[in-house]
Amino acid sequence: MSDDAQRWKDKYLSSLEQQEKLERRWELRLDLLRRGLVRSSLAAEGADKAVDQCMQEMRDILRRDDMDAALGGLIPRLEKAVLDSEQRRQQRAEEATAALAGLVEQLQRLQPPREVRKALKSLGKQLQAAVGQQHQLPALLSQLRNLQGQALTVLQAPAQEQPGLLQRLFGSRGDAAEQAQPVEQVAAAAGETQQIAAELLDSPAAPVPAPAAALSTAAPARSSLAPRAALDSLPLPPGLVPQPEDEESPFSLPTSEPGYSAVAPHIASSLRSLLDELELPARHRPQGEALRLRLEGGLNWYELVPVLDDLAVLVLAVTDSGQREFAGYLKQLNERLEAFLGTLSEAHEGYSASVESARSFNQELRDQVTDLQNRVQEAADLEALKQALEQRLDGLLQSVSVHQRQRDSREEEVAERLQGLVQRVADMEREAQQFREHIEEQRQKSLLDPLTGLPNRAAWSERLELEVARRARYGGELLLAVLDVDHFKRINDGYGHLAGDRVLKIIAGELHKRLRKTDFIARFGGEEFVLLIPATPLEGGMQLLETLRAAIEACPFHFKGEPVTITLSTGLAEFRDGESAEAVFERADQALYRAKGNGRNRVELG
Repeated sequence: MSDDAQRWKDKYLSSLEQQEKLERRWELRLDLLRRGLVRSSLAAEGADKAVDQCMQEMRDILRRDDMDAALGGLIPRLEKAVLDSEQRRQQRAEEATAALAGLVEQLQRLQPPREVRKALKSLGKQLQAAVGQQHQLPALLSQLRNLQGQALTVLQAPAQEQPGLLQRLFGSRGDAAEQAQPVEQVAAAAGETQQIAAELLDSPAAPVPAPAAALSTAAPARSSLAPRAALDSLPLPPGLVPQPEDEESPFSLPTSEPGYSAVAPHIASSLRSLLDELELPARHRPQGEALRLRLEGGLNWYELVPVLDDLAVLVLAVTDSGQREFAGYLKQLNERLEAFLGTLSEAHEGYSASVESARSFNQELRDQVTDLQNRVQEAADLEALKQALEQRLDGLLQSVSVHQRQRDSREEEVAERLQGLVQRVADMEREAQQFREHIEEQRQKSLLDPLTGLPNRAAWSERLELEVARRARYGGELLLAVLDVDHFKRINDGYGHLAGDRVLKIIAGELHKRLRKTDFIARFGGEEFVLLIPATPLEGGMQLLETLRAAIEACPFHFKGEPVTITLSTGLAEFRDGESAEAVFERADQALYRAKGNGRNRVELG
């Protein structure tokens, strides 16, 4: 191949590689755009039905590969729906502003105290400036509610506390109905205005502080303006809250699925509890405090998604912090082990030096003794021998003294190093124990079902493996049962998912309190429970399951005072020698299907 051909080939391959990189980059960008559009469409739901329908179509289109033509036809319809929704929203904002201004004028005509009149006048000017600015309406509505409460409180005061007030407002006629009529009109107008503002802001209207008579008059006017579903979500004043005929039973099913306004405080409380349990890192604590303030200030439908997103970020931060903490602990452990090994090396070196010093000392003693022996042999008289002995003995004593001091110094160093090693080992054991306890605590939490409080499927797998291993080693009986709530879908469809959750919690509690401590029950999934019964013959297991079945059937469930019967179907199987746990479970599951097919509310053997 020529040089030109090779050069063009390399250039083509390079261009092809760059093209593939660009294609991957555009695929990533397209995936990000799809995800962003889906999240944005979910966040925008609830504002307008036409817009919601277009958003749903857009999500369906984004899930397909051939989305260009479909998006080209959808975008113009979406633009028109958004413009129409914005026009309707602007119109509702103008109507709400006009209604609030009219209510301010009615309150001014009632001749309230001077301070209230001045505040009402200032509020009227703010309403004129707030036309088209919907974000200012909640604060203005709150001010108007407070001023209305002050004005109506003055009008409700007894005659002896406000002498001549009713005469100045309504003339000399003493007809109580005619005197109360302006107050009732103001209360009715307040109810209508707050209902309009609530529909505009998609939040429940706050209760108006008004007399009972005024509220009774305002109620029909409000109901004529709003649909029944919207009125059901509005909080009633304390005096008009309906009282139940009898005390609610723990077996009563919820009468309806509540709207978001009814469950919003519970959602906010649950999120605050979850936030309290998070051990946030120092750099994320300001974000956690800001999120806590948002939850304490009330949580509406549109704030729920960003609040959940922020909470998810904090949860991921805590998880990442735990991983970093564990990684830091491992790094610190490695450093301490290195220091530990270094100290051991130093101790070994010190020991080697000590051995070498002892060897040198012994050699020095031998040399001096040999020299002394030679001097003794060479001595000609007693005086010379005496001098030689004294000199060599002084040398020997000095050598022994120096060696003793060096050995004592080395022993002190070795003792200090050993003491440091003991302290480091104790610290590592203490920290390791803390991490083991924390990991075990988290593991135990992960083994519980959050709805029923029973062990979950992961815990079931652990216990099943333990019981099977125990039976293989020691022998004995072991039974496995699968329990399923009959017609559970009908419960969810007929009474709502809250009713279904309550049924599952009650059934779990009833089953758990009737079992022995050695028995093990877990929620396997949905409306299905699994049960391990060790050291029990097949007849005893049948009797136990019949007792549980009868107990659930006898639970006094009721809905709006009408009894509701809920039953269980159960399949029971006994472990056989050489049979796997999966095979036993399959036999119990098939027995459960036979119980369903034979009329339900019964126990079948597998």
